[in-house]
Amino acid sequence: MTALQPVATPLVHLKPVQLGAIPAMAAFLFLLLVLGTAWPAGAQDTPRVQVFGGYSYTRFDSPSFGFSSPSGLNGYNFAPAFNLIRNFGVVAEVSGQYGSNLDLRDIAVGPQFLYPKGKALFFGHALIGSARSLVRVGNSEEDTARAVVLGGGMDFDLTSRFAVRVFQVDYLHTSLFSQTQNNLRFSTGLVYRWGAIKKGHRAPPLGQ
Repeated sequence: MTALQPVATPLVHLKPVQLGAIPAMAAFLFLLLVLGTAWPAGAQDTPRVQVFGGYSYTRFDSPSFGFSSPSGLNGYNFAPAFNLIRNFGVVAEVSGQYGSNLDLRDIAVGPQFLYPKGKALFFGHALIGSARSLVRVGNSEEDTARAVVLGGGMDFDLTSRFAVRVFQVDYLHTSLFSQTQNNLRFSTGLVYRWGAIKKGHRAPPLGQ
């Protein structure tokens, strides 16, 4: 692609960002597991199907594009999931975050790991997909690159069909415009679910 116009005279020197956020995310997921283990025990079933939709905020690594500081982007996160067994499933996500000078969208899929405890459902996931960014400074430029999403969070039951996603935190690694971005995303919203996987059993057919 042609050189980005907005970074022709960058405010900071372009340089690859080290993946220092990965150990921090690993520590977060470990803390999530510890908190889940400490939660009072219960007989909650795992939903077979989950559909999450809600608000997301991304702290985007825009200095890799030549901006002076990271950008705060606001948007949405939509993620349907199908759970194969009580503690394991597959999840996909479509996410978009928007700011005054740039946008970030991604689509990704991968495994998720579940730990039901009382009215809470703890989860972690590792997703791979594609990210696309539009930079609107000078001559607007777009680029698409691989995205890796590592994260987790907690849902809390409201009713048998609905839960609130109390929090979801994701480390989002992208390499747009041949630069490395280490981004952090926070999401919250509602989860609709149906079907149930009993402890020690596989999920029943959807018609049952």
